[in-house]
This record gives sequence, C-alpha cells and structure tokens, in this order.
Amino acid sequence: MIISITHELDLDGLGSQAIVRRFFVRIERENIDKIKLYYAHYKNFIDVIKKTLDVITPSGYLIISDIGFNDEFLNLFPLFKEIKKKNCKIFWFDHHIIDEQIEKKLINCIDVYINDQNRCSAEIVKDYYLRDDSIAIKIASFSRDSDFHTKLYNTATNLQSIIAFNRGNESNGNKRKIVELMSEGVFENDWYNEELTKIKVWEETESQFALNHKKVIEIENFGNFIISFAKIGGGKIVRLLKDHFPNIKLYIGIDVRYKEIIIHSEYVDCREFARFFKGGGHTNRAGFGYDNIFTKIYELSENFLQIIKESIYRFKIN
Repeated sequence: MIISITHELDLDGLGSQAIVRRFFVRIERENIDKIKLYYAHYKNFIDVIKKTLDVITPSGYLIISDIGFNDEFLNLFPLFKEIKKKNCKIFWFDHHIIDEQIEKKLINCIDVYINDQNRCSAEIVKDYYLRDDSIAIKIASFSRDSDFHTKLYNTATNLQSIIAFNRGNESNGNKRKIVELMSEGVFENDWYNEELTKIKVWEETESQFALNHKKVIEIENFGNFIISFAKIGGGKIVRLLKDHFPNIKLYIGIDVRYKEIIIHSEYVDCREFARFFKGGGHTNRAGFGYDNIFTKIYELSENFLQIIKESIYRFKIN
C-alpha cells in the first residue's frame, strides 16, 4: 500500500501528491485502490500520522510532502519507529526550514528525506519520481508559480483558489478529485469551472470583508503592521493586504474559521515568530494557531495585539 500525506491548503501540496499518484499508477502500474490519499496541516499532522498506523501494510510506502516541521513534530519519531517495524518505507519531501539537529535525526529515522528551500515540494517530488514527464513538469511549474507567488499562470491561480475553497475533512473527496485530475493532466474542465463560479462570490465577499476590517498599527522603532481577518485563508488575506497596502513592514491574515494566522514580512523573522506560538514556516512567511484572538465577534483582543507587538520586537531583523 502507498499512503501519501500532503499539505491540504495549497497547490504545492496537492501537486506533490498528484505526481506521486501519477508515478505509481502510470509507471509502477499499481492498482489505484492501493494508493491512499490523506490531507493534513501543521495542527493535525500528528493525528493524521496516527490514523495511518492501522492501515499501513508491510512493504508499503508512507510518502509525506510539503508539511514543514514545527517543534511539536518531535512526537513523530516514536510513530515512525512503529511504522518502520512494519517494514514500511518512509519518504519525506519538503522545502521548509528545519533545525539542523532535528534534520539529522529525521534523516537517520526514515528512508528518504529531501529538503530544498530553492524548490517547491512538487518540483522535488517531480525530480525524484518523474523528472522528464511532461505532465509532472506542468504540475511542478504550476505549483512553483503558486507557492513562490510569481503569477505566471492563471491556471495555477485558479487551482489554488479551488483547493483553498475545499479545505476541511468534509471536502477531502473534492481534494482527491483535484489530485486525480491533475495526475492525468487535466487542469481545466467543466467541474473546475463550476467550482470557480462558486468561489468567485465567496472570495469577493470575504475579501471585501477583510479590507473593511483591516487595522493598521504603528510600532515605535519598527513601523506599521497591518492585520485583518475573514472566512478565507490567512495567506489570501495577506496577499490582498499587500496588493492594497504595499509599504507595510508586517502583514497578518487571520482565517477566523480555524483561528489560523499567516504572517509575511521582510523585517521580522517570521519562522521564529511562528515557532514562539508552536507554528512554523519560512523566514519571510509562516503560520501558527491562536485561540484568544477576539474579545467579542470581530473585535480583536487588545491582549492579543499586545502579544503581537511584543513578538515583533522580539523577532524583528536588525
């Protein structure tokens, strides 16, 4: 059995999974029923790994992609030992920052670990499994465009919107459909268009809500940061704020559905900032969860804002 666990929130995660599926179906000729697709994010990743313990078969594969590594993931190592006892191989493809000592331990614990911050995860997976495959190359190109925000392909933007719209366990069927379609080289069809029609109204409504509820705060010896929230992904909110307010030192977007926070900045070490809240990510963009964001509906807690200010001072880049 081949079990693929990937980041559920973006095209790079599902793109990585689509390449894995394509390799095992088209090249290895594995039965589709033997390929199980799972979805996770940094808050539930350990729980998803635990769920696979009951279904992993001897001589199988566990393939992880685009999850990143935060400090709580140290609890994974005992789980990996259990998986290895079943003679199952563990592969991990990623492009997020990881501490050197943890990386060494991870390399010694699993069969294949590749982490390259200069490539997105789908590019890494493509180079490992299907370097010269035209469909895999296209998937990796779209994934890079979305993950590095180069805005070269409208198709990549559309796919990312559909994936963000289908967040949550109740939409896992749609995520699997996206993965299956991409693995077969289908990036546009009537189903995609139906999803985009639904998404357009949702994104426009929530984007306007985020702009209407933005808050710009000046911090002495730093500059301005801007924060807003809506029922869309924090990354989408951050990109919206950056487009409308380009001269801000730190951007914060809050997805109120899941109490998840995305930060972007060239003036703050975002990864260390997020790690303080048991999150993680990249130096200039990262994410974390936090429960006590509001005092009442749509009113940001002054205590939360004070914690943000203190964290900016603590992790600002001099």
